[in-house]
Amino acid sequence: MAKKSISLEKSLQRLEDIMQILESGEKDIEESIKLFEEGMKLSTECQAHLQDLEKRVKMLVEKEGGEIEERNFPESHENAEPENLFSQE
Repeated sequence: MAKKSISLEKSLQRLEDIMQILESGEKDIEESIKLFEEGMKLSTECQAHLQDLEKRVKMLVEKEGGEIEERNFPESHENAEPENLFSQE
């Protein structure tokens, strides 16, 4: 697990570095295109990794009477109904 987290952090840092290089305008068009392609690949890999991590996140919800219940985190915040995420049952 820690190895993937480090890899994710390194990938995000490299993506940030690429963005700064491209924004500086210092590279020629060929090098800029190569960097853009690398950035797009990294972006896709990071997104997939983050989605995998999101699936593993669990929510602890306190029910009436103080009992704690573990629930899966919603797959996507777009599909979740915020008023139901933390409601007590």
